[in-house]
Amino acid sequence: MKAIIFDLGNVLLPIDLELTYQAFSAFSTYDSTTIGQKIQQESLWVPYESGKQTDQEFREHIRFHLALNCTDAEFDEAFSALLLSYHAGVYEWILSLKSRFSLYLLSNTSSIHAKRFTQVGLGPSGESLFSLFDQVYFSFDMGLVKPNTAIYQQVLTEQNLQVQEVLFFDDNVANINSAKGLGIASYLIDPAKDYSQIQEILDSYVSQ
Repeated sequence: MKAIIFDLGNVLLPIDLELTYQAFSAFSTYDSTTIGQKIQQESLWVPYESGKQTDQEFREHIRFHLALNCTDAEFDEAFSALLLSYHAGVYEWILSLKSRFSLYLLSNTSSIHAKRFTQVGLGPSGESLFSLFDQVYFSFDMGLVKPNTAIYQQVLTEQNLQVQEVLFFDDNVANINSAKGLGIASYLIDPAKDYSQIQEILDSYVSQ
């Protein structure tokens, strides 16, 4: 294997969507359960994560659909409540992989969130985790979201990679299945566990 493509949320960075649903409910007539259902069933985040909305267009879009009464700053705090702390030791672990693999990150995410999680200093001199990847791919920059197979094809093409050279780790079944459909060795990650589950898979390749 030559390269690893990592998802971010619930793979390297724990997230809890319920925290954002609860935070939004403080500014809405809807309770957190209803808010979560509307976000998921109406795919309210997809246009933004696809790069089809500006930050302000997204705020207004969500305010309308969730009946929110809040400032931009309050909105961004509530929307970002889902971002938890990185797994302890993840910077050092990713660093340890660089001598063996080309490393890529491919995340369905948004501008508001990226401005936050990319600024977290994890290295010995405050370096960002993202400084360790050969290339970082965010859906809002690409105009594509997983599980669209075109998003994987773009990464493979730009990095001159063959499907048989790549391992892919994600916590979403649909994303895993679409990548598998292209022939990429893809592994579903348990959000309740840390990156040690990925290391176990990598060790199995070394021992083969």
